[in-house]
Amino acid sequence: MTDRTPRLDRASELRRDTDRLMAALDVPETLLVPVHRDQSLVVLGSEPRAVLLDARGASGLVDVASEIVWLGRIGARDCFAIDISQVERPESHTALVGRGEFADLRMAGGLLPAEEAEVLAYARGMLYWHRRHRYCGSCGRRTKPREGGHMRECVDENLKHFPRTDPAVMVLVSHGERCALARQHGWPEGMFSVVAGFVEPGESTEDAAVREVKEELGLRIDALRYFRSQPWPFPSSLMIGFFAETNDESLVIDATELEEARWVTRADLREPRGFFYPPPYSLAHHMIRAFVG
Repeated sequence: MTDRTPRLDRASELRRDTDRLMAALDVPETLLVPVHRDQSLVVLGSEPRAVLLDARGASGLVDVASEIVWLGRIGARDCFAIDISQVERPESHTALVGRGEFADLRMAGGLLPAEEAEVLAYARGMLYWHRRHRYCGSCGRRTKPREGGHMRECVDENLKHFPRTDPAVMVLVSHGERCALARQHGWPEGMFSVVAGFVEPGESTEDAAVREVKEELGLRIDALRYFRSQPWPFPSSLMIGFFAETNDESLVIDATELEEARWVTRADLREPRGFFYPPPYSLAHHMIRAFVG
């Protein structure tokens, strides 16, 4: 893929055309996105890029794939995610020798062009879901993939299971020139970020933001403003960012969730000393930079 490559068209109206999708796997120009145990194929170095393979030279990977999911179309070319986790040494496979390396997308994704990271994240998330939903949660019987891999069906109970995305809120709380940052137990030493938590059943994202700030920092929010969202397929979340303002100053942290929290100024964030915040692939990074700016 290059900067001129069109973005992926998910073309959901084509997912039920099973004959067409099966035929597309035999088209030499079809693109394959291999995933190995949640890692994605990339080329790192001075110009990091995602590796999407032509079916022409990688048809052998289809034969060893434990799961295949149709992602959509990139330009005029069909694009499939293939799970090759059963291959012990994937870089030694004839279709992959010299093509790149399998890397954790949490680290490599921020280095890639956005349209490439999107495809890899989509492939990773879909295949992660398939590996964990091979059996019906109601009766325990094996499910079967349908609609190009975008649904799994329990034939015995006529139940349809769909990929799940869990909404989570991220909240940057400010008080004048300062904002509150916190760190969780087990994070890399010195890393601080905004507070975050999952939306609970029956709760709006706004209510979740207010609740998380109160639970984790002990602060009452006086104003709340939406920032933007970010897909986070690690494993299956959608991060929804908010800016919040408060007149409270006393931080009362939830010690079961957080190790520490502190107020930091814009000047502290421009030149962090003794701490750091998440890198650019994270929504939290862009929220902090927007506050600084």
